[in-house]
Amino acid sequence: MIKLLPILLLIVAVLAIFRYNVWRMGRALRRQSRPLHHDQLDKMLGRLAEAAGIDGIEVRLLENPMPNGLATPEGEIYLTSGLFRHFQSGRLGVHEVASVIAHELGHLALGHTRRRMIDMAGAQTAQIILGGILARFIGILGWYASQFLVSLFIARISRGDEFEADAYATALMMRAGLGAEPQARMLEKLEQILPQNLMAQQTSWLASHPPVAERTAAIRANAARWGERAHG
Repeated sequence: MIKLLPILLLIVAVLAIFRYNVWRMGRALRRQSRPLHHDQLDKMLGRLAEAAGIDGIEVRLLENPMPNGLATPEGEIYLTSGLFRHFQSGRLGVHEVASVIAHELGHLALGHTRRRMIDMAGAQTAQIILGGILARFIGILGWYASQFLVSLFIARISRGDEFEADAYATALMMRAGLGAEPQARMLEKLEQILPQNLMAQQTSWLASHPPVAERTAAIRANAARWGERAHG
């Protein structure tokens, strides 16, 4: 037990530091955002909330030009101003934007955002320990190797979370009567909207999100399967 004490202390220290960084990030996000209210979107949020069996869904508008949505460990959902501008211009429909919120709600409902804090703390601890071991044999390359291996592991977990949140969103959109197709179209449009260098990163082994084609195929397959069950 005494031999494990340094490792346990390291885990606690890394977790505390990561928790502090999450709190600081949440405070910064709130300063750079405001509550989002839009008549059409509010109606969609009401339908999603009813389908999810919750009282309501609050969304904040984050001042950021990159089209995106995100959920925080504190349970907050954000849409960026970059995404919202595409909605205001008519490039994105209200059902498509609602699917982004449904996806982020999936991360919260499935515990992804809170679990990620523990995953990252554990990964950083493992990287330090593994890097120290490998460095004894291959020098500084050991630290780079440990960083790559841990990043590969975290990326795999992240991609799994994205598929799970997509499936949750598909089920929620269908239950709310909005259908799954807007969710698939949203991803396809996002592929056109985002800068090419960001989309190219999705083919990397270290990508945090699966390729769009794989996600849309899974969404449509789930919708077809669940639609059949609903009518069976």
